[in-house]
Amino acid sequence: MEAEKVISVPIKELPHLKVILAGWYNFLKDSYDQKAIDANAFKDSLKTNVVYNIDSDQIELLLSGTEQLLQNFRKKLS
Repeated sequence: MEAEKVISVPIKELPHLKVILAGWYNFLKDSYDQKAIDANAFKDSLKTNVVYNIDSDQIELLLSGTEQLLQNFRKKLS
């Protein structure tokens, strides 16, 4: 089993948060449907933390999963 990694996505506007979360969910759902991830990985990756950095007045979205999963998500975004 691969170690879990976390990437931080800085966000300035709340509508951007909704778009990224929707894209993350759709990516995970597609990965699960294609059997690229199992049910536990799907469930665990849905637990996305949102942190507010008061110093920079910025929201950070913390996406977690295996390194391969996060790289695939990055590729899908580009």
